[in-house]
Formats: sequence, C-alpha cells, structure tokens
Amino acid sequence: MAGGLPLAAADFATIFRQQAASYGRDAQPVQLARVWTPHLGPQTAFMHATEYEVLYGGAAGGGKTDALLYLPVTHMHRPSMRALFLRRTYPELREAMDRALTTFRQLGATWSASERRWRWPSGATYEFGYCTTFEDATRYQGQEYGIICYDELGHIAEERVWTFLISRNRSTDRDAPKLMRASANPGGPGHGWIKRRFLDATGEDRRYVPAKLADNPTLDLHDPGYRQRLEMLPDVTRRQLLEGDWSTAEGMALSELSERVHVVPVFAAPDRWYHWGALDWGYNHPWCACWLAADDDGNAWLVDTVFGRRQLPQEIAERIQEKFPVHLFRKFHAGHDCWAEVRARGEWTPSIAEQMAASGVRLQRANISRRAGLNNLRAYLHVDVRTQAPRFRMMDTPGNRRLYDCLASMVLDPDDSEDVLKVDATDGGAGGDDAYDTLRYGLAARPLEGQPAPEPPFRAFSPEALQAELEQKRIFQHRRKKAARRPTPDDIF
Repeated sequence: MAGGLPLAAADFATIFRQQAASYGRDAQPVQLARVWTPHLGPQTAFMHATEYEVLYGGAAGGGKTDALLYLPVTHMHRPSMRALFLRRTYPELREAMDRALTTFRQLGATWSASERRWRWPSGATYEFGYCTTFEDATRYQGQEYGIICYDELGHIAEERVWTFLISRNRSTDRDAPKLMRASANPGGPGHGWIKRRFLDATGEDRRYVPAKLADNPTLDLHDPGYRQRLEMLPDVTRRQLLEGDWSTAEGMALSELSERVHVVPVFAAPDRWYHWGALDWGYNHPWCACWLAADDDGNAWLVDTVFGRRQLPQEIAERIQEKFPVHLFRKFHAGHDCWAEVRARGEWTPSIAEQMAASGVRLQRANISRRAGLNNLRAYLHVDVRTQAPRFRMMDTPGNRRLYDCLASMVLDPDDSEDVLKVDATDGGAGGDDAYDTLRYGLAARPLEGQPAPEPPFRAFSPEALQAELEQKRIFQHRRKKAARRPTPDDIF
C-alpha cells in the first residue's frame, strides 16, 4: 500500500519484483525477506516512505539501525546504485557492520575490508563510513551516492554536516532513487536543528516516522529487561529515550525558556523607557540586530529583531534605521569583530563599526563573555516565585519568533557544560547561533547581577552624544600628536 501504511512481507516482495522489472531483463530482486523482514508499523512505514528526507526515531530500541541498514538493500539490484551508511565514528559502525557480515553474504554480496564496501552481483555497492564534523563530511567531496543513511544523527551538532551530505546524494542514472535517511533520539547536540528540520517544518519534502520500544517486538523478546532499565533513568532522559519526547529539555542550554511565559502580544514601548540595541554582524552567515527596552522596574523587553545576509555595513545600517527608532537608543552594542581592522594596500581600511557610524549607526563594544552572558540570560528568563513573572519577555513579531526558535535550539557544549555549543549557520544561512549571540550581547549591557556600567545623561544619537564623541576624538588626537613629537624641556620640567 502507498502512503506509509503497513505492508506485509509478501507485499514487499511484489514491490521489489516490480522495481526489478523496470531495471532490465537481467536484474533480479534481492530476496531481503530471507534474512530480515520489517515489523508492521513504523519500520514498514519507514521502508516504504517516498519523501526525500526521512527521519526514523524517537524512543530507544525502536529498530532504527535495522531499518536504516536494510533499506538500501532493496535497491541493490540496480547496477548504478551506490549506498552509504554513516555513523559518527568508525568504532560505532562495528555493530551495523557485524550485522551486515551475517546477512549480506547470504544475499550474494562480497565484502572488501580495505574499502569497507559490499559489492552486489548487479554491480551496485554499499559502503560504510563515518562523519562527525563538517571537515569529515568534505572527505566525501566528489563522491556520488544514490542513498545516504546516517544512524544516530542526533550526535551531530551542525546542520551543515547533513546539508553537505545532501550535496553528495546524486547519480548519473536519472531514474535511480535519490534518498536521504537518518535516525535519531531526542536530546544530544543535534536536538535543536533536527527538531526544527524534521518535526517543526511544514510544506517540505521531509517526513518524521516516530517509533517506540513497543514497535520492536524482537528486542522485547530477546532483552525483556531493557524497558525496565529505561524506566529507571532520570525523568527527562526517560521521557526522551522511552517515550521519544522531543519537547523535553535535557541537554538544552535554556531549559527555562517557555513560549507561554516569554512571548507576549505586541505593544508600544513608551519613549521614556530605556531603549538600546544589539548587533551580531555577519556577511556570509546572517547578521542579527535586536531592539530592546527596559521598563521602569528594570524588566527587559525584546521589541523586535531584524535579520539579513550578504549586506554591506552601509546596507545593514540603513536596514536597522528603517526598522528601529535608533534616535531613542542610549547604546548599541555589538560583537568585537566589528572593530577588527583589515590591512589593505599598506593602509588601514575602516572597520565595520566605522563604516556603520558613517551611515548613522554608532556601535559600542559588547560584553562578549560567553559563560557570564549565558548565566545572565538564564537569570532574565527565570520566573520569580514572588511575582510569577520573568525579567525578560519578547513581543510576538516574526523576527522575534525566529530569535525564539534559535534560543530553543541551543544545546550545551558537550566539552563545556557551562557554555552553549557554538553552531555555525549552513551555507544557505539557515540555523546558527547568531540570534542567541545578539540577545546575549544586549542583555549583558544591563546585567541583573551587579551594577550596569554608568550611563551618559543623553542618548547615543543625540546632539550631545555627537559633541561628546567629537571632544573625545580631539583629546585623543592631541595626545597622539604630543606623544609623536620630540620631548622639550617644558615636557620634562
């Protein structure tokens, strides 16, 4: 049956024979049922899914590895087929490779240990590999695979690893299937981007096939105590691995974040409030700017957020002034890369900050401490037991929704549990932690613990601020000229 409905083994055999008939007179279907048959339910639905990207996962023990391992076998009678089965490290491949050694030979395939590759009578190949980082993924540059399967994708922190692998999913055979398949449990470094890509996305050629331990009667039969061991885990981990719950926040950096608590309807922030901005600059990866306002009680409100990509500093400044009332801002904080000087043709070119200042947006160096910034953001998100309200909320705008999604996807660094894992955007600008960094810069300007830096008695873009800036430059230039000339007796005495 179509549409992912359960199929019996006999139905699979019929489908394989029909596929083989379309491949040529000499093609013979692989008799997969001789060594393995999918269980009715999620395994069968996954095997028969027609979407381009399919994630099979949820709870532990749902039969994910078997489904991924044997799915390409159903296409091994096509001579042009090349399949790739991946895990994070080579040692983690051993379990799947051992299973293949006991079954693939029975189906007529021959094994090359040096290449970690099976060759089938039709000429098709099935390769095992590993991939953890983007650098690992680039090792497959120039390769072509009709089917790519990644087991335990949740261990991969960067979405761009997956998207680069997609670029390897191609074939010179126009009629050959091109499929991307993966498995994952909730939690882990990839939790955020996987949930966004496969569970939250709509209108895409993707599908999520959830599975639980009960869907794999083979494991229940051979290891009846496995369920009991899962039930003994801490609550959040148990919900993730036993129930396949993607809404739990184990391993997430901002477990305090709640849409119900922290997202509010749009309202006009009074001009008398303290207004300021924050920017995380970027060109190839997205830039992000936030407009924040503090009320009379010191609570912070995210009024709006704007994003952009591949724009020059002047264009960024124009976009910010179009969206934000920068004349109200007391300060505009930005990451220190805005002040990085670039040497060109023997002269110092203007920094990003100087170029934006020339276009009407004057930036100040942000507090970029990652650990302190994370703790300060958590303090703002925390709901006070007395007031039953947090110190930070965001208005419900499209830009703020995108920032919220970024915050919700941030996970802890596996190598430093006191920091957020650094995540770069994909080549197309998706994902990344730019919005998180922007908000971290903004709230660090008004830390809840300790006193904020002294504020000037005027706004950053007022005539008084411009006059003060000119005076500071005049004093600096005078001191630099004085230091450059030779000392005189008046300087000594």
